[in-house]
Amino acid sequence: MSGSERVIIVTGGASGLGGAIVRRLAGAGDRVVVADVDEAGAKAVADEVIASGQAAEAITLDVTSEGEVAAMVDDVLEQHGRLDVLVCSAAIETRSSVVDCSLDDWQRIVDVNLKGPFLCMKHAIPAIARSGGGAVVLLGSVLGSIGAPGYAAYCASKGALVNLAKQAAIEHAPDAVRVNVVSPSACDTGLFAQMASRAPDPDAIKAMVARGTPMGRLGTAEEVCATVAFLASPGAAFISGTVVPLDGGMAARRA
Repeated sequence: MSGSERVIIVTGGASGLGGAIVRRLAGAGDRVVVADVDEAGAKAVADEVIASGQAAEAITLDVTSEGEVAAMVDDVLEQHGRLDVLVCSAAIETRSSVVDCSLDDWQRIVDVNLKGPFLCMKHAIPAIARSGGGAVVLLGSVLGSIGAPGYAAYCASKGALVNLAKQAAIEHAPDAVRVNVVSPSACDTGLFAQMASRAPDPDAIKAMVARGTPMGRLGTAEEVCATVAFLASPGAAFISGTVVPLDGGMAARRA
């Protein structure tokens, strides 16, 4: 490992925004650990990065399992001697109201979207601190700031993620570990794109959501990656405990 190469874990890195973030960070010269419950998908992304001459490796990870999370961090430290950045991108959603949401769906969403980042930070932050400091970037959502009918569990999980990030940022500022949240609205890649693809008319769904955004369009994976890369960089060295609303002005209008 070169002296300038950082070691970065990206959870949910096998697809969607997580996969895009892996490619962006690896392309900048970082060694990226692609961590995902989708073993084949994580390996495919890592192999693609390696084939392009960059550094990556795949780890199969269920973010809701503390044993697996702890083992992943230990393995990274054993292999590379350091951990500089954690990006938590693993997330799921389901569409149901407060009244209609089943307990199983509620628990599943909260486990992946909130318990997962909690466990990853619990084990990764001490490793980052021992490595001299670094950054944690959590992928939130505009729905962590505003309500959306039919997304009770998802909104709750992303809203709680914001306060969890602030708590971690305060507690670990003396350790030179920064914690921030990137909160995109609907993007051309990720959970929204997956949901839209299952609709009878995906383009109509995308157009409707775009019309509801002050900028009149969806976000892009490139914009999310650029924001994550900035928050993980020395340029953001005095930024911690904040939420970056990457939403074309949506939260500002509706808050």
